[in-house]
Amino acid sequence: MSYRPKAFVYRLFTVAILGTAAFVSPAAAEVTLDVLYTTPGTFNTLQQDLAKRFTELHPDIKIKFRNPVAGYEEAAQQILRDQLTGRLPDVAFNGINQIGLFVARGLGAPLDEFIAKDGGVDKLGYYPTLAELGKWKGKTYGLPFAVSTPVLYVNADLVEKGGGNINDLPRAWGELTALGKKVESSAGAGVTGLYFQWEQTGNWLVQSLVTSRGGYMLKSDGCSIAFNDAAGLWALKTLEGFGKSGMPNLSLAQARQSFVAGSVAILVDSTSYVAAADRQIGGRFKFRTMAFPLASEAGRLPAGGNVAMVFATDAARRQAAWEYVKFVTGPVGQTQMVNLTGYMPGNEIAVKQPDMLGGFYEKNPNHKTSIAQLPVLTEWAAFPGDNSLKIIEVIKSHTEGLVTGRRSAEETMPVLVKDVTALLPACAGR
Repeated sequence: MSYRPKAFVYRLFTVAILGTAAFVSPAAAEVTLDVLYTTPGTFNTLQQDLAKRFTELHPDIKIKFRNPVAGYEEAAQQILRDQLTGRLPDVAFNGINQIGLFVARGLGAPLDEFIAKDGGVDKLGYYPTLAELGKWKGKTYGLPFAVSTPVLYVNADLVEKGGGNINDLPRAWGELTALGKKVESSAGAGVTGLYFQWEQTGNWLVQSLVTSRGGYMLKSDGCSIAFNDAAGLWALKTLEGFGKSGMPNLSLAQARQSFVAGSVAILVDSTSYVAAADRQIGGRFKFRTMAFPLASEAGRLPAGGNVAMVFATDAARRQAAWEYVKFVTGPVGQTQMVNLTGYMPGNEIAVKQPDMLGGFYEKNPNHKTSIAQLPVLTEWAAFPGDNSLKIIEVIKSHTEGLVTGRRSAEETMPVLVKDVTALLPACAGR
């Protein structure tokens, strides 16, 4: 990659991160950007901090946040309603899997011209692999703000009490489940050996099983299902196995609270929770993150998290929105994002600068697991058409049937294929 001379970058961003105006916009009419984000428990403090830093650098641009919504599906529904009422936000932080949903409806501004005018993806510092996740049909509509990968959260004390070796954990789900049962036997009532966060937004961890086996959710045409194969059936059987093991059916929040309370030995979850888990555990037990098991040499993991998108329609507001997106996805914004969450940064400059994240990962190894999985990331599949959000709910419902033992994998697959196919549009390609 090509960057500005190191000394220049160091001086520029050191000044910026201290909040001093390294760049002040030329005098212009004041613009107030309407901004929507999700998951307030994770992002409230970060978003407020970034807005303050940005407006210190750009006093002619103000940030007005909408009330944040719970998750990516809720944000998508709100934006689609806003399109009907003409009240779209200027900037929104959306799930990586939702870009196509918006673009198909004429929403979202392509960012390629802005990127080119500011030197290109390399000069701005974005990891090429992660920048690609923001593209749809060859154009860039989103830039990586907070990227997550699936990992294992491990209570080393419980695992070792159950006879496991924290430095040599099994790499197959059946063996991990068996280890979890040993932990339950040794720890007694109230402890869960393994919990898989199957209800993650956008069927993300369900997709992770499919892709970790070398499978795909959609065919290359982008609008025909591909999970009705051996990899897909393996994923469903794995979910069924969790249910048969006696895994309780918890909400995402309940499972996380149980883990930090010390009553779950292995939690399969997003890296987005790492910083919060570290704070909440507070050293009460040994906590480690470990890579999500790949079940095939061709295995990949879908990149989760969100991208910053521009929905502003007039030229002046789009320019102001671009400045904000560039800041929050740039070195300063990404440094703050990593420090306050467990997400992976999309900007490599932040990772390499010694005064930013240069030494962060050596001091915080639980965050390093996500970065290590960068080479195996793939897309988080988005279902096309008007029923995209309905399909997510359909898959979620069938998954719950598997983990609660209501239906087997063999029974589920044909019904799941039928229900999803019925909601897909006529194939038009991507």
